[in-house]
Amino acid sequence: MTQSCSPTQNIDPVVEKLQTENHELRRYLEAQKKVISSLERRAGRSLESLGVHVKQLTTGAAQPDSWQTHVSSVQQEVNGLRDLLSDAMLLQKLEAGKVEVLLESLPLHPLLVSVTRHLLKGDDAARLICEFADQLPTVLADQELLEAVVTDLLARGLRYSDGDIPVILGARQEGNVAHLSVTAQRFAPIGNRDFATEIVLCCRRIEVQNGTVTCQQCVTGLQTVILTLPLPA
Repeated sequence: MTQSCSPTQNIDPVVEKLQTENHELRRYLEAQKKVISSLERRAGRSLESLGVHVKQLTTGAAQPDSWQTHVSSVQQEVNGLRDLLSDAMLLQKLEAGKVEVLLESLPLHPLLVSVTRHLLKGDDAARLICEFADQLPTVLADQELLEAVVTDLLARGLRYSDGDIPVILGARQEGNVAHLSVTAQRFAPIGNRDFATEIVLCCRRIEVQNGTVTCQQCVTGLQTVILTLPLPA
């Protein structure tokens, strides 16, 4: 009785490496397309809105009681465009490797206390819940980049979640990595998912520190963003 055997296919390491690099390149290009499309749409909406308000102000069509409203709207759109361009420029610098990344041993607890100190004294103090122990590990990270990501996630969670929904900051060690988590109802305005620039910027800030970013949908309807960073050897 004969039995046919299919030969084992050995993949050349060079070919396998090229396939991996090709996959990463495709992922990178797809992310870039989303960022560019997001920038175009958001900049277009802001410029269109600016045009409407400026026209009202320059043609004298605005009533005295609405003048300040138009001025405030113009200022808001200008600030939004400034922040958007600033994020886009930083993202491109990160992609090009032109941002200096200083990896050092950072004790997590004092870093998280520093990031949340001003929030716990503000209007949203009752909504921010810190679920991390006093004894936390030291991570290998860039302090400025890590603080920027955690601060941005907390600010977005507090800003865009309903006023009666808490935002939870957690931290724990698992093996040779540490997990930082921010749980909120949402991190962007309702019905507006056009925040590719901020999402990719958050990921790149962590990835250049040899970390990862994952998102989870909780059964409660809340969302959790998890930052994973390595511990020092």
